[in-house]
Amino acid sequence: MIRCVADIMIKDFPVVDALAGLRHVQNMAVRNEFGSLVVMESNKVVGVLNYWDLVKSHPNRIVADAMSEKFMYIAPEMTVWEAKEMLDEHCVELLLIGNQQAVCGMVNQPLIDAEIGQHRDLLTGLYRSDYIYYQAIKLLDGGSAISFIFLDVNNFGRIDKEYGHIYGDKILQEISALLKNKMNEQTYLSRFGGDEFLVLTPYNIDECCSFAENLLHSVVCHHFYKDIPVTISAGIAKKSAEGSLEDPFSSLLQMVNRASLASTKAKKNKSELVVADDVDFNEELGRMSL
Repeated sequence: MIRCVADIMIKDFPVVDALAGLRHVQNMAVRNEFGSLVVMESNKVVGVLNYWDLVKSHPNRIVADAMSEKFMYIAPEMTVWEAKEMLDEHCVELLLIGNQQAVCGMVNQPLIDAEIGQHRDLLTGLYRSDYIYYQAIKLLDGGSAISFIFLDVNNFGRIDKEYGHIYGDKILQEISALLKNKMNEQTYLSRFGGDEFLVLTPYNIDECCSFAENLLHSVVCHHFYKDIPVTISAGIAKKSAEGSLEDPFSSLLQMVNRASLASTKAKKNKSELVVADDVDFNEELGRMSL
């Protein structure tokens, strides 16, 4: 599930007057553990204060001397991923939810980072699949084709049984690093679960197959820990740029499922790479066959 800022925003946010003395505000922030404050003057938001603005400012000054005028308004339905991109792109630490007439909450950099951190896999450091779905919807909204590459480690259960789970985890970390090094500005990687990885690309089928073959080759040619032999299988599912999706998120789940089934077929056939049949995802939504 892709969460929006309304799900995590601070609703009971502290507000201070621009003409208030800093000593009083510093004491209040420390006492209540406020990390960010909204500054108002004549019922209008004029700035924001974070903890470090307060710490580094002389207590005999007023709030207006210490506040930053760099803040932005965003809509409550904006996703946490979009909020993260806005914070980074505009170098601001605080986003106000609402508009100049009515602010209903705020999110700051630590809050967004904590939320984003929950979408990272602890073993490999890769994002989980929610990140991929967010990027896929962005590509679709931009009129791009998309294709998923589902990667599955062959006989991973045997590796775990023969060498132990510690070595199995080490293999997954090495595979993650290999795949990550092969990504570029157009492609996105996540750990899907267990020994499975998911790649999103904006490529047509030929480009996607070539990209997938390069990923497979990098794994086959790598000397893994303890010289454990490792291979992976890949399945591809694609959506052309033509035609919009009535229910994008459900359709993306369907696409990933088809790519997963194609990967399983590749593993059974020992063919390394299988492409799922092209489909109309609006018509096929709900079906699960190759």
